[in-house]
Amino acid sequence: MNSLRRVLPLAHQNPNLWTGIRAFSSSDSSSLRKSVASLLDSLSLKQGQTLVQNCGDSDVGKIVIELAKERKLQTISIIDDRPGTPETIEELKALGGDLVVPESYTKTWYMKRLVSEMSPAAGINFSDGYQATAVGKALVDGGTLVSYSKKLPKHVVYDGAARRAIEWDTFAKEKKLKVLNL
Repeated sequence: MNSLRRVLPLAHQNPNLWTGIRAFSSSDSSSLRKSVASLLDSLSLKQGQTLVQNCGDSDVGKIVIELAKERKLQTISIIDDRPGTPETIEELKALGGDLVVPESYTKTWYMKRLVSEMSPAAGINFSDGYQATAVGKALVDGGTLVSYSKKLPKHVVYDGAARRAIEWDTFAKEKKLKVLNL
């Protein structure tokens, strides 16, 4: 984590520093793989810990799954609800994904139960909108959320009438999240 903090000020001075990770459609997959490996190293996750990500079915999401499997990390990957979701889930599980869920599943009490059992310490956000919120909600208190060139939502919305929407900053402060925008 400290190495990422040292690099973060440099990223603001040199926007090209993080282009390897930001270039999701990069044709140079080995460069992207190295960038994702560097990110996982900087998160300092130990074997058995859990990482949650959205856009798990993207090229970079698949690389995260493969590298996490090599490092013996557990993964929760959130994907879009769309036709072919069951096939996508099976494909990602074959790559080494431990838990692959569609976005709609993240709004259920089943997800809350799974998250409480797996306790994700780090999250990676590759998407705007609700999936960013789903990653944040899944993290344990004090977890780390890394967001790549995506705007985090202004509010965190809770389904049902029990809780009102709260501002993202308030949500992050209550959960003691370390939020890094790259």
